[in-house]
Amino acid sequence: MSFRFSSGTMDSMAGVFAPPKKYRLGSGGGSPKAPNAGGTMLGIAVASMFPKPSSSAAASRPSVQAKHAFGGGNQARMSGRAVMTMDRTSRRVPEVMVRITGRQHGGGHVLANFAYISRLGHGPEKELGLETSDGDVLRDGRHMQVLAQDWHEWEMDGDARRKGATSISMILSMPTGTDPEKLKAAAVDFAREEFANRSWVAGLHVDRDHPHVHITIARRDLDGRRFHPDRDDLFRWRQRFAEKLRDRGIEANATPTRARGLDPTHEHIAVQKMRDKGQVPRIDVSRADRAQWLLDQGIADPVKSVLATRQATVRATYMRSITELSTSPSFADQVVAQSLEKFVASLPEAEANSARAMREADERRRAREADALKIDRGVDAPAPAEPLSTLARLKALRDKTAQRDATPALVTSPDKPAPPERPLEVADRLQALIERANKLTERKDDGESPDAANERLSALIEKTSQPVAPIETDRADEIVRQVQERDRAQQERDRARDRDGPSR
Repeated sequence: MSFRFSSGTMDSMAGVFAPPKKYRLGSGGGSPKAPNAGGTMLGIAVASMFPKPSSSAAASRPSVQAKHAFGGGNQARMSGRAVMTMDRTSRRVPEVMVRITGRQHGGGHVLANFAYISRLGHGPEKELGLETSDGDVLRDGRHMQVLAQDWHEWEMDGDARRKGATSISMILSMPTGTDPEKLKAAAVDFAREEFANRSWVAGLHVDRDHPHVHITIARRDLDGRRFHPDRDDLFRWRQRFAEKLRDRGIEANATPTRARGLDPTHEHIAVQKMRDKGQVPRIDVSRADRAQWLLDQGIADPVKSVLATRQATVRATYMRSITELSTSPSFADQVVAQSLEKFVASLPEAEANSARAMREADERRRAREADALKIDRGVDAPAPAEPLSTLARLKALRDKTAQRDATPALVTSPDKPAPPERPLEVADRLQALIERANKLTERKDDGESPDAANERLSALIEKTSQPVAPIETDRADEIVRQVQERDRAQQERDRARDRDGPSR
């Protein structure tokens, strides 16, 4: 017997893994009409003639929201899809991205979109072919112009006053490391099934760190009906695109952000592009000003409380699923429960999108400054040590001069050579100079006699053995400061010389 989640758990998971189902009361626009009173009474009378289902059967019946999240079918099949979804989520499988990027008005605007997707005019080595819904590949600008004009005329339908969009553009993307060709094949297969009754073009871009496919769809289908994508359509597109990728061996998931512990508030694509360029959008500035005002007033941020409550609901849903999966006789279900438990423990704290974006931008800025500092100092170059003061260096020199060689003699063996002798100390070298001077019979350089030289060297020895007089610290610090300024000026000259590259 296959594992089945309870109806309550399925409904709770459906609220996490799918947006609320949007009911459409009317069709074709306009206000929905009120139900006919006579028809309602007739329906009640007919329903009373048949026995009502038992409470157990009604309780086990999946809800509309559960079908919306995990597809149709019986309870067992829906539970299987739910388990696989939670397994991918707990393993943090890459998430697909399907987003509407804009709408084009008129044939000229559509042609400009075609030129952007195909990189028309960027040179033969950069131009791309556009795959169409008819299976053709457009590479010539004239053919693109003809197709754009056909879309425009079909959308206008002889009404010169129409101001609706001619086409809708969207992007399908996956993170870095995804096979571009498999991504394009999955996107084209997705477009052929989802927009089977419409005209569209698709083009693969690999110019960024993540491969993505641009798709532009004619807003009016071959039967003359226009479509307006909403939240349910985007959810369905993400689910279907992820399935196409999995069919080609690419692990892909399509879950809402709240299922991963993130703020589900939608942000415009222009805001994210500004952040990628290092710019600060107005929404982040407003968020920072609002947070500072609340902090000054001593008021708790209500956004954090709302996000914390929502994340607590998500955690409770996961824990309820873990409890039921742990009781499953299947070992695979128990492994999923353990993985899901670790995932829940690693969920991030509740944080608004703008606050998280500002924090991540600050972390990237600090990382760039640290990298620039490393490059300035050289790769793998240690940081320069703090220079010693002149007084400290003089004291170290005095101690070294007055210190005697106290190292014990090493016992050497016939087969082992003796270690090299240590250099003589200052006093010993001076004594050697005295003995050498005694052997001199005459000194002609300075007209100095040997006795005078002996007296001078003896005075030097006595001066060396005397303690060093204290040195003025102000003078020493002044000398060190001058040396540091000279070194800094030399570094600036060396850096300025190579700043713009080698000179001609």
